[in-house]
Amino acid sequence: MNRFLNEDDGLQMAFLDGNQPERLCAPMAEHIKRGGGEVRTSAPVKRIVTNDDGSVKHLEMRDGSTIVADEYISAMPVDVMKRMEPAAWQKMPYFRQMDELEGIPVINLHMWFDKKLTSVDHLCFSRSPLLSVYADMSVTCTEYYDPEKSMLELVFAPCSPLAGGNTNWMTKSDEEIIDATMKELERLFPLEIAADGSKAQLRNEFGGEYAKLKKYAVVRTPRSVYAAIPGRNKFRPQQRTPIPNFTLAGDWTSQKFLGSMEGAVLGGKLAAEVIVDKAMGVAPKAEKKIQDSVCAAAEAKVPKEPIGLMGDGAIVFGGGAVFDKKNKELMDASDPAQLAATK
Repeated sequence: MNRFLNEDDGLQMAFLDGNQPERLCAPMAEHIKRGGGEVRTSAPVKRIVTNDDGSVKHLEMRDGSTIVADEYISAMPVDVMKRMEPAAWQKMPYFRQMDELEGIPVINLHMWFDKKLTSVDHLCFSRSPLLSVYADMSVTCTEYYDPEKSMLELVFAPCSPLAGGNTNWMTKSDEEIIDATMKELERLFPLEIAADGSKAQLRNEFGGEYAKLKKYAVVRTPRSVYAAIPGRNKFRPQQRTPIPNFTLAGDWTSQKFLGSMEGAVLGGKLAAEVIVDKAMGVAPKAEKKIQDSVCAAAEAKVPKEPIGLMGDGAIVFGGGAVFDKKNKELMDASDPAQLAATK
């Protein structure tokens, strides 16, 4: 919050006028294609294959093909990158910084109400210990606009002890999570939302009417943004790596924002600058100091073949999912260690 308040344009927040795949991802993909590039989806990497000097030789894909390039950039989440790190890199202090960073579980909620909530007109940072930020998408997004009903999107966090919570909400049922959320919303909107029916009936006797929850979706991400707990910032690696043809991007790399959409954009921009500087022969910027404890850990590290990723569900690749029958089956086919936070 302090970071946003201290930015010149920090209070100028905006929403896409539609869903992200169509309004954000599709235009970027078209821009790449117009420049002669190719965008591949549903094409997971199996292994990063290295040369004797540690540089990237090629990417081995799950379908058996290989991808050879001049430059490789990874925007994988830190927990996924740990599982893909080649053995040749594991004694390098730069990469051992990742051991000090860990993704936290986050739950996103989508809640549809039968009437308009008048207390929410933009993005709100919450004083609730469970709901960190929320918005009424029927107001902020053209595609979801509805003059009579509201659709709230909320970030339910902290949802585990790692993130500072007292309860591991990741293991709770959807119903328990929604019940806790409704109680928080009742506290935040006492004139518009009632968590229990008896209070709603009492309000009706005075001629008022509470908004009723019509449906909801609970999206769990077991390993989301890195845990921004005290002392972590010094371990975030810079985008330029010791590998000559490999660059890191992602919101967990070193940049002024925390783990966020803003951080992801800035991390990508800084990674692009690294590539451009190398192509133009510009001298590298000053290196970020690597902590002595990390250097000691790197020296003691015994390299092992990377664990890799197993399964096809979104959670396997660091994304989120609704725990419906289909996604549960996909996760059951995945590596149990990858999904330990959900069990």
